[in-house]
Amino acid sequence: MRSPAFASVVLIAAQILLASGCGPTRPSLPQPGPAKVTWLSAAERELTDFDEFVGRTEASETVEVRSRVSGFIKSVDFRDGDIVTKGQPLFKIEPDTYQAIQEQSESRIELWKSKKELAQSRLTRNERLLATNTISQDEYNETLAAVREADANIVAAQDYTDVKAEIEGKIDRAFVTPGNVVTGGLGTGTLLTRIVKNSPIYAYVDVDERTFLRYARRFNDPNQPEAAPAQLIPVRDRNVGVEMQLADDVGFPHRGFLDFIENRVDAATGTIRIRAVFENKNLFLTGGLFVRLRIPTSPPYKATLIPEQSISTDQSFKYCWVLGADDLPERRDLTLGPRQGEWRVIRAGIQAGERVVVEGVQRVRAGQKVEAKQAPAMQN
Repeated sequence: MRSPAFASVVLIAAQILLASGCGPTRPSLPQPGPAKVTWLSAAERELTDFDEFVGRTEASETVEVRSRVSGFIKSVDFRDGDIVTKGQPLFKIEPDTYQAIQEQSESRIELWKSKKELAQSRLTRNERLLATNTISQDEYNETLAAVREADANIVAAQDYTDVKAEIEGKIDRAFVTPGNVVTGGLGTGTLLTRIVKNSPIYAYVDVDERTFLRYARRFNDPNQPEAAPAQLIPVRDRNVGVEMQLADDVGFPHRGFLDFIENRVDAATGTIRIRAVFENKNLFLTGGLFVRLRIPTSPPYKATLIPEQSISTDQSFKYCWVLGADDLPERRDLTLGPRQGEWRVIRAGIQAGERVVVEGVQRVRAGQKVEAKQAPAMQN
Protein backbone atom coordinates (compact mmCIF):
# COMPACT_ATOMS: atom_id res chain seq x y z
CA MET A 1 0.00 0.00 0.00
CA ARG A 2 1.41 3.39 -1.08
CA SER A 3 2.10 6.05 1.53
CA PRO A 4 -0.01 9.25 1.88
CA ALA A 5 3.09 11.32 1.04
CA PHE A 6 3.38 9.73 -2.39
CA ALA A 7 -0.28 10.44 -3.11
CA SER A 8 0.22 14.11 -2.18
CA VAL A 9 3.15 14.48 -4.61
CA VAL A 10 1.12 13.01 -7.47
CA LEU A 11 -1.79 15.36 -6.71
CA ILE A 12 0.42 18.45 -6.74
CA ALA A 13 2.04 17.47 -10.08
CA ALA A 14 -1.35 16.96 -11.66
CA GLN A 15 -2.48 20.39 -10.51
CA ILE A 16 0.63 22.03 -12.01
CA LEU A 17 0.07 20.34 -15.37
CA LEU A 18 -3.57 21.44 -15.45
CA ALA A 19 -2.65 25.03 -14.57
CA SER A 20 -0.05 25.26 -17.31
CA GLY A 21 -2.37 23.83 -19.92
CA CYS A 22 -5.12 26.26 -19.19
CA GLY A 23 -2.96 29.41 -18.97
CA PRO A 24 -2.59 32.06 -21.71
CA THR A 25 -0.43 31.20 -24.78
CA ARG A 26 2.99 32.83 -25.21
CA PRO A 27 3.18 35.58 -27.91
CA SER A 28 4.88 34.49 -31.15
CA LEU A 29 8.13 36.22 -32.38
CA PRO A 30 7.59 39.07 -34.86
CA GLN A 31 8.22 38.23 -38.49
CA PRO A 32 11.34 39.93 -39.95
CA GLY A 33 10.72 42.72 -42.45
CA PRO A 34 12.37 43.18 -45.85
CA ALA A 35 16.17 43.24 -45.83
CA LYS A 36 17.63 46.75 -45.91
CA VAL A 37 20.15 47.32 -48.70
CA THR A 38 21.77 50.19 -50.57
CA TRP A 39 22.42 50.34 -54.30
CA LEU A 40 24.37 52.21 -56.97
CA SER A 41 23.81 52.34 -60.70
CA ALA A 42 26.29 50.52 -62.94
CA ALA A 43 28.47 53.20 -64.54
CA GLU A 44 29.72 53.59 -68.09
CA ARG A 45 33.16 55.05 -68.80
CA GLU A 46 35.59 55.25 -71.72
CA LEU A 47 38.59 53.12 -70.70
CA THR A 48 41.77 51.62 -72.08
CA ASP A 49 43.10 48.28 -70.85
CA PHE A 50 46.69 48.20 -69.57
CA ASP A 51 49.36 45.72 -68.54
CA GLU A 52 51.41 46.70 -65.49
CA PHE A 53 55.05 45.81 -64.84
CA VAL A 54 57.63 46.71 -62.21
CA GLY A 55 61.18 47.78 -63.01
CA ARG A 56 63.96 50.30 -62.43
CA THR A 57 65.10 53.52 -64.03
CA GLU A 58 68.52 53.88 -65.63
CA ALA A 59 70.49 56.80 -67.06
CA SER A 60 70.42 57.09 -70.84
CA GLU A 61 74.21 57.55 -70.90
CA THR A 62 76.85 56.57 -68.34
CA VAL A 63 80.59 57.25 -68.58
CA GLU A 64 83.22 55.94 -66.17
CA VAL A 65 86.01 58.50 -66.08
CA ARG A 66 89.35 56.63 -65.83
CA SER A 67 92.98 57.68 -65.85
CA ARG A 68 94.87 56.99 -69.08
CA VAL A 69 98.29 57.75 -67.58
CA SER A 70 99.88 56.89 -64.24
CA GLY A 71 100.89 59.49 -61.69
CA PHE A 72 99.65 61.65 -58.82
CA ILE A 73 96.36 63.55 -58.83
CA LYS A 74 97.36 67.21 -58.86
CA SER A 75 93.90 68.78 -58.73
CA VAL A 76 90.18 68.06 -58.92
CA ASP A 77 88.52 70.76 -61.02
CA PHE A 78 84.83 70.18 -60.28
CA ARG A 79 82.48 70.06 -57.31
CA ASP A 80 80.82 66.82 -56.33
CA GLY A 81 77.37 66.53 -57.92
CA ASP A 82 77.88 69.29 -60.50
CA ILE A 83 76.26 69.34 -63.93
CA VAL A 84 79.29 69.27 -66.23
CA THR A 85 79.57 70.00 -69.94
CA LYS A 86 81.35 67.96 -72.57
CA GLY A 87 85.07 68.83 -72.66
CA GLN A 88 85.07 70.41 -69.19
CA PRO A 89 88.35 69.76 -67.27
CA LEU A 90 87.85 67.37 -64.36
CA PHE A 91 91.29 66.23 -63.10
CA LYS A 92 94.93 67.20 -63.64
CA ILE A 93 97.45 64.38 -63.26
CA GLU A 94 100.96 65.39 -62.16
CA PRO A 95 101.79 67.81 -65.03
CA ASP A 96 105.34 68.46 -63.73
CA THR A 97 106.46 64.85 -64.31
CA TYR A 98 104.92 64.85 -67.76
CA GLN A 99 106.09 68.35 -68.71
CA ALA A 100 108.77 67.12 -71.11
CA ILE A 101 106.37 64.68 -72.71
CA GLN A 102 103.79 67.42 -72.94
CA GLU A 103 106.23 69.80 -74.65
CA GLN A 104 107.17 67.09 -77.15
CA SER A 105 103.49 66.50 -77.85
CA GLU A 106 102.91 70.21 -78.38
CA SER A 107 105.87 70.36 -80.79
CA ARG A 108 104.48 67.42 -82.76
CA ILE A 109 101.09 69.08 -82.87
CA GLU A 110 102.57 72.28 -84.32
CA LEU A 111 104.62 70.26 -86.82
CA TRP A 112 101.62 68.34 -88.07
CA LYS A 113 99.51 71.48 -88.18
CA SER A 114 102.09 72.99 -90.56
CA LYS A 115 102.07 69.82 -92.63
CA LYS A 116 98.30 69.90 -92.75
CA GLU A 117 98.28 73.53 -93.97
CA LEU A 118 100.69 72.60 -96.76
CA ALA A 119 98.70 69.50 -97.69
CA GLN A 120 95.43 71.47 -97.59
CA SER A 121 96.91 74.10 -99.91
CA ARG A 122 98.01 71.43 -102.36
CA LEU A 123 94.60 69.75 -102.10
CA THR A 124 92.80 73.00 -102.97
CA ARG A 125 95.09 73.56 -105.98
CA ASN A 126 94.72 69.95 -107.13
CA GLU A 127 90.93 70.15 -106.92
CA ARG A 128 91.03 72.91 -109.55
CA LEU A 129 93.53 70.97 -111.66
CA LEU A 130 91.45 67.79 -111.42
CA ALA A 131 88.42 69.67 -112.69
CA THR A 132 90.38 70.63 -115.85
CA ASN A 133 91.99 67.17 -116.12
CA THR A 134 95.45 68.74 -115.61
CA ILE A 135 96.35 66.09 -112.98
CA SER A 136 95.26 62.50 -112.58
CA GLN A 137 92.84 61.14 -110.00
CA ASP A 138 95.70 59.30 -108.27
CA GLU A 139 97.64 62.52 -107.71
CA TYR A 140 94.54 64.13 -106.24
CA ASN A 141 93.98 61.16 -103.93
CA GLU A 142 97.56 61.41 -102.64
CA THR A 143 97.08 65.02 -101.53
CA LEU A 144 93.72 64.13 -99.91
CA ALA A 145 95.41 61.29 -97.97
CA ALA A 146 98.13 63.67 -96.80
CA VAL A 147 95.51 65.98 -95.25
CA ARG A 148 93.82 63.11 -93.49
CA GLU A 149 97.16 61.80 -92.18
CA ALA A 150 97.95 65.21 -90.72
CA ASP A 151 94.58 65.32 -88.94
CA ALA A 152 95.15 61.86 -87.45
CA ASN A 153 98.62 62.71 -86.19
CA ILE A 154 97.43 65.92 -84.55
CA VAL A 155 94.88 63.90 -82.56
CA ALA A 156 97.45 61.22 -81.69
CA ALA A 157 99.86 63.83 -80.35
CA GLN A 158 97.40 65.00 -77.65
CA ASP A 159 98.36 64.16 -74.07
CA TYR A 160 96.12 62.69 -71.37
CA THR A 161 97.34 64.52 -68.25
CA ASP A 162 94.21 66.72 -68.38
CA VAL A 163 91.16 64.51 -67.82
CA LYS A 164 88.01 66.00 -69.39
CA ALA A 165 84.32 65.15 -69.43
CA GLU A 166 83.30 63.00 -72.39
CA ILE A 167 79.57 63.78 -72.08
CA GLU A 168 77.30 66.40 -70.56
CA GLY A 169 75.53 65.25 -67.43
CA LYS A 170 75.53 64.97 -63.64
CA ILE A 171 78.90 64.03 -62.17
CA ASP A 172 79.42 61.85 -59.10
CA ARG A 173 81.87 62.63 -56.30
CA ALA A 174 85.61 62.43 -56.92
CA PHE A 175 86.59 58.84 -56.06
CA VAL A 176 90.27 59.86 -55.87
CA THR A 177 91.39 63.06 -54.13
CA PRO A 178 94.53 65.16 -54.77
CA GLY A 179 97.81 63.55 -53.71
CA ASN A 180 96.75 59.98 -54.45
CA VAL A 181 98.46 57.78 -57.03
CA VAL A 182 96.48 56.56 -60.03
CA THR A 183 97.41 54.01 -62.68
CA GLY A 184 96.77 54.42 -66.38
CA GLY A 185 95.51 52.16 -69.11
CA LEU A 186 92.59 51.61 -71.44
CA GLY A 187 89.92 49.85 -69.42
CA THR A 188 92.28 49.18 -66.50
CA GLY A 189 92.97 52.75 -65.41
CA THR A 190 91.91 53.98 -61.98
CA LEU A 191 88.22 54.91 -61.81
CA LEU A 192 88.19 58.64 -61.01
CA THR A 193 84.46 59.45 -61.10
CA ARG A 194 81.30 58.73 -63.05
CA ILE A 195 79.03 60.91 -65.23
CA VAL A 196 75.39 60.09 -66.01
CA LYS A 197 72.97 61.69 -68.43
CA ASN A 198 69.43 61.61 -67.01
CA SER A 199 67.60 63.51 -69.74
CA PRO A 200 66.14 61.48 -71.29
CA ILE A 201 65.96 58.66 -68.76
CA TYR A 202 65.20 54.99 -69.35
CA ALA A 203 63.01 52.53 -67.45
CA TYR A 204 63.62 48.80 -67.88
CA VAL A 205 61.09 46.04 -67.10
CA ASP A 206 61.05 42.29 -67.72
CA VAL A 207 58.02 40.96 -69.61
CA ASP A 208 56.94 37.31 -69.42
CA GLU A 209 56.97 35.16 -72.54
CA ARG A 210 53.19 34.96 -72.97
CA THR A 211 52.79 38.73 -72.79
CA PHE A 212 55.61 39.20 -75.30
CA LEU A 213 53.91 36.78 -77.72
CA ARG A 214 50.62 38.64 -77.31
CA TYR A 215 52.35 41.93 -78.17
CA ALA A 216 54.14 40.35 -81.14
CA ARG A 217 50.85 39.06 -82.58
CA ARG A 218 49.26 42.43 -82.04
CA PHE A 219 52.03 44.13 -84.03
CA ASN A 220 51.70 41.54 -86.85
CA ASP A 221 48.24 42.46 -88.11
CA PRO A 222 46.67 39.39 -89.83
CA ASN A 223 44.37 41.73 -91.76
CA GLN A 224 47.39 43.24 -93.53
CA PRO A 225 49.36 40.27 -94.89
CA GLU A 226 51.29 42.53 -97.26
CA ALA A 227 52.61 44.72 -94.45
CA ALA A 228 56.26 44.55 -93.44
CA PRO A 229 57.04 42.01 -90.68
CA ALA A 230 56.87 43.53 -87.20
CA GLN A 231 60.49 42.62 -86.48
CA LEU A 232 61.62 44.95 -89.28
CA ILE A 233 59.96 47.99 -87.68
CA PRO A 234 61.72 49.27 -84.52
CA VAL A 235 59.36 49.58 -81.58
CA ARG A 236 60.38 53.23 -81.14
CA ASP A 237 58.73 53.96 -84.52
CA ARG A 238 55.38 52.54 -83.38
CA ASN A 239 54.61 55.38 -80.90
CA VAL A 240 53.46 53.01 -78.16
CA GLY A 241 52.68 55.25 -75.18
CA VAL A 242 53.76 54.24 -71.66
CA GLU A 243 52.75 55.63 -68.27
CA MET A 244 55.01 55.46 -65.22
CA GLN A 245 54.35 55.56 -61.47
CA LEU A 246 57.00 56.26 -58.82
CA ALA A 247 56.93 54.79 -55.32
CA ASP A 248 55.06 57.82 -53.87
CA ASP A 249 52.88 58.67 -56.88
CA VAL A 250 49.09 58.47 -57.00
CA GLY A 251 48.20 57.18 -60.43
CA PHE A 252 50.60 57.20 -63.39
CA PRO A 253 51.50 60.86 -64.05
CA HIS A 254 54.70 60.37 -66.11
CA ARG A 255 54.30 59.92 -69.88
CA GLY A 256 56.79 58.28 -72.22
CA PHE A 257 56.93 55.69 -75.00
CA LEU A 258 58.40 52.26 -75.72
CA ASP A 259 61.89 52.58 -77.14
CA PHE A 260 63.51 49.13 -77.32
CA ILE A 261 62.90 45.37 -76.97
CA GLU A 262 65.74 42.89 -76.55
CA ASN A 263 66.35 40.51 -79.44
CA ARG A 264 65.91 37.27 -77.46
CA VAL A 265 64.02 35.77 -74.53
CA ASP A 266 66.13 34.84 -71.51
CA ALA A 267 65.84 31.04 -71.36
CA ALA A 268 66.68 30.98 -67.65
CA THR A 269 63.84 33.32 -66.60
CA GLY A 270 61.40 33.08 -69.52
CA THR A 271 61.31 36.87 -69.79
CA ILE A 272 62.40 39.52 -72.27
CA ARG A 273 63.55 43.00 -71.29
CA ILE A 274 61.88 46.08 -72.73
CA ARG A 275 62.77 49.75 -72.34
CA ALA A 276 60.67 52.89 -72.10
CA VAL A 277 62.07 56.40 -72.43
CA PHE A 278 60.92 59.54 -70.57
CA GLU A 279 61.93 63.13 -71.31
CA ASN A 280 62.84 64.18 -67.70
CA LYS A 281 63.59 67.81 -68.63
CA ASN A 282 63.72 68.95 -65.00
CA LEU A 283 66.16 66.11 -64.10
CA PHE A 284 63.83 65.04 -61.27
CA LEU A 285 64.24 61.35 -62.10
CA THR A 286 67.50 59.52 -61.54
CA GLY A 287 68.77 56.01 -62.11
CA GLY A 288 67.87 53.11 -59.81
CA LEU A 289 64.33 54.20 -58.89
CA PHE A 290 61.65 51.53 -58.41
CA VAL A 291 58.82 52.20 -60.87
CA ARG A 292 55.64 50.70 -62.26
CA LEU A 293 55.01 50.91 -65.99
CA ARG A 294 51.57 50.74 -67.58
CA ILE A 295 51.38 49.77 -71.25
CA PRO A 296 48.09 50.02 -73.19
CA THR A 297 46.75 46.76 -74.58
CA SER A 298 43.53 47.98 -76.22
CA PRO A 299 42.14 51.05 -77.95
CA PRO A 300 39.69 53.21 -75.92
CA TYR A 301 36.26 51.58 -75.50
CA LYS A 302 32.99 52.06 -73.58
CA ALA A 303 33.10 49.93 -70.41
CA THR A 304 30.48 49.06 -67.77
CA LEU A 305 31.72 49.25 -64.18
CA ILE A 306 30.28 48.32 -60.78
CA PRO A 307 31.75 48.75 -57.27
CA GLU A 308 34.13 45.95 -56.30
CA GLN A 309 32.29 45.44 -52.97
CA SER A 310 29.08 44.47 -54.80
CA ILE A 311 30.68 41.33 -56.30
CA SER A 312 30.21 38.00 -54.53
CA THR A 313 31.74 34.56 -55.12
CA ASP A 314 29.94 31.23 -55.48
CA GLN A 315 32.68 28.62 -55.84
CA SER A 316 34.33 29.65 -59.12
CA PHE A 317 31.52 32.00 -60.21
CA LYS A 318 31.34 35.75 -59.69
CA TYR A 319 27.93 37.36 -59.36
CA CYS A 320 26.04 40.39 -58.06
CA TRP A 321 22.46 41.26 -57.12
CA VAL A 322 20.49 43.57 -59.44
CA LEU A 323 17.26 45.24 -58.30
CA GLY A 324 14.23 45.25 -60.56
CA ALA A 325 11.49 47.88 -60.71
CA ASP A 326 9.67 46.28 -57.76
CA ASP A 327 12.86 45.96 -55.64
CA LEU A 328 13.02 42.22 -56.19
CA PRO A 329 16.70 41.13 -56.37
CA GLU A 330 17.95 39.10 -59.29
CA ARG A 331 21.26 37.24 -59.31
CA ARG A 332 23.51 38.02 -62.29
CA ASP A 333 26.58 35.93 -63.15
CA LEU A 334 29.43 38.15 -64.28
CA THR A 335 32.44 38.08 -66.58
CA LEU A 336 35.01 40.33 -64.94
CA GLY A 337 37.49 42.68 -66.53
CA PRO A 338 40.35 44.62 -64.91
CA ARG A 339 39.99 46.56 -61.70
CA GLN A 340 39.78 50.36 -61.84
CA GLY A 341 40.37 51.67 -58.31
CA GLU A 342 37.30 50.74 -56.22
CA TRP A 343 35.38 49.70 -59.34
CA ARG A 344 35.53 46.64 -61.59
CA VAL A 345 35.04 46.46 -65.34
CA ILE A 346 32.26 44.00 -66.27
CA ARG A 347 32.63 42.30 -69.65
CA ALA A 348 29.23 40.56 -69.54
CA GLY A 349 26.27 40.11 -67.19
CA ILE A 350 25.06 43.64 -66.55
CA GLN A 351 24.21 46.82 -68.41
CA ALA A 352 25.06 50.42 -67.57
CA GLY A 353 22.34 52.10 -65.48
CA GLU A 354 21.07 48.95 -63.73
CA ARG A 355 20.80 49.13 -59.93
CA VAL A 356 23.39 46.99 -58.16
CA VAL A 357 23.28 46.12 -54.43
CA VAL A 358 26.46 47.39 -52.76
CA GLU A 359 25.62 47.10 -49.02
CA GLY A 360 23.61 44.38 -47.33
CA VAL A 361 24.57 41.82 -49.98
CA GLN A 362 24.71 39.00 -47.41
CA ARG A 363 21.06 39.61 -46.42
CA VAL A 364 19.66 39.37 -49.96
CA ARG A 365 17.69 36.27 -50.95
CA ALA A 366 16.36 35.48 -54.42
CA GLY A 367 12.67 36.30 -54.77
CA GLN A 368 12.46 38.18 -51.43
CA LYS A 369 11.66 41.86 -51.71
CA VAL A 370 14.14 44.27 -50.12
CA GLU A 371 13.98 47.77 -48.71
CA ALA A 372 16.41 49.64 -50.95
CA LYS A 373 17.88 53.11 -50.88
CA GLN A 374 20.53 54.74 -53.00
CA ALA A 375 24.05 54.77 -51.60
CA PRO A 376 26.28 57.88 -51.61
CA ALA A 377 28.19 58.26 -54.85
CA MET A 378 31.60 56.55 -54.98
CA GLN A 379 34.61 58.00 -56.72
CA ASN A 380 35.44 56.16 -59.92
